Amino acid sequence: MRQNHTRQILAGVLVIVLLLEAGPIHAQTDLQATVIPHRLNVREAPDLSAPAVGQVAGGDEVRVTGREDDPHDSGLWVFITAPDGALSGWALADYLAFEPGADLSALPRIDRAGASEEAPQPAPGEGTMTGVTTGAMNFRAGPGTGFAVLRTLPEGSRVLLTARTADGAWVKGSAGGQTGWLYKALVRVSGDPTALPVEAADPAAPVSAPDIPAGVVPVIGPRARAIYQHGQTQGNGRTTLSQIGDSITASEDFLKPLGAGPVEWGAYGALQPVYYAFRASFARPSLAARGGWTSLDLLNPASSFAPELCEPYESPLVCEYRVARPAVALIMIGTNDIPLRVDDSTYRQNLETIVRISADFGVIPVLSTIPDNLTNPDDSERVHTLNAIIRDVAASADVPLWDYWLALQGLPNKGLAADNYHPSGGPVPGATATFTPGGLQSGYTMRNLTALMALDAVWQNAMD
Repeated sequence: MRQNHTRQILAGVLVIVLLLEAGPIHAQTDLQATVIPHRLNVREAPDLSAPAVGQVAGGDEVRVTGREDDPHDSGLWVFITAPDGALSGWALADYLAFEPGADLSALPRIDRAGASEEAPQPAPGEGTMTGVTTGAMNFRAGPGTGFAVLRTLPEGSRVLLTARTADGAWVKGSAGGQTGWLYKALVRVSGDPTALPVEAADPAAPVSAPDIPAGVVPVIGPRARAIYQHGQTQGNGRTTLSQIGDSITASEDFLKPLGAGPVEWGAYGALQPVYYAFRASFARPSLAARGGWTSLDLLNPASSFAPELCEPYESPLVCEYRVARPAVALIMIGTNDIPLRVDDSTYRQNLETIVRISADFGVIPVLSTIPDNLTNPDDSERVHTLNAIIRDVAASADVPLWDYWLALQGLPNKGLAADNYHPSGGPVPGATATFTPGGLQSGYTMRNLTALMALDAVWQNAMD
């Protein structure tokens, strides 16, 4: 027994010596990865609606130091640092190529709110306190929805608060070198907000309702009615709607606030009949809408994410049509085809296939143009190219065209959020169902209104 014990001790000493000679052992806290797309947006927070803090060129190697603690539908977000160390932020792991055997689960989890707290924040002074946004929200020039949107702050953003309105509904603060106002209900304050000094803001300049140019609402040709009648023979629902697309369609700001209600109609009360006819479809999750998707994903069985509903051989588009049996589909796809460099010919073929499958199922495809992309000149130019393809495919197939891009041109920043990529939202959840002049300054509110207009045109002219 004594001999065995002695051998164990000696073996242990030998292991320690070898380890000391080999040098210290560190747990894996980071990974190296290569950027796949031509340019990759690096964002303030792990969310596609979060502002971009910069870009990393395709082919560059980045250091990955953490992952989000609460993954969601858009995919896994990781925290990266650019090669020169000057740029850090969040990116989707799907856009990065890792070395074989890389284990992303070994990366430390980073809290969404904690990530934004890494940046140095000014210390609160007398009469000030800090606040943290509890959701993505607009940072405005004044306390009210009639004031201009300075930028959209992501969830978890820290703001140094300096004042409030007399009723306490809005608080004033500074973030990222800007001063503006936030809706108090979506800000978690470190102290008693009633201790902040009251500040009266200058009245907001009157906001007029943006014009909706001719051509935004589709003209309905004879083929739309023929497709509808074919669908009725197949058992499609008379007033069932499908939503087809990427994150801009899957967003909680698109149609879902209409389904939840109430809707503030403003000058558009005439749309209430079509609203009540299709309302049940507005909040239904689509099997063919997901963040990051390209036109190919809609047609690829490997992209399906509902195995309990979809057959292994079914694309997301086919699965959605088989399960939902809609009469109409609002289709917008192409925003991700641009940064992922899907060529024009492939995009056109994919769009034509989407139209053909829709018609085969007896579903009227309403093709929507895509919003601007102001992140860089090349991508901005490609928006016009893809929109020209969308318009041409709609005209060639004689299916409805909903020109959403055209509807956005008169809005602040062309209806885009601070990331210059996604439509802007309202100041609070559900505000994109507010069809007032002030509410219609946001890209998502304009999308909801013009979606109803497009749907009404189809309902009135192609359906019994």
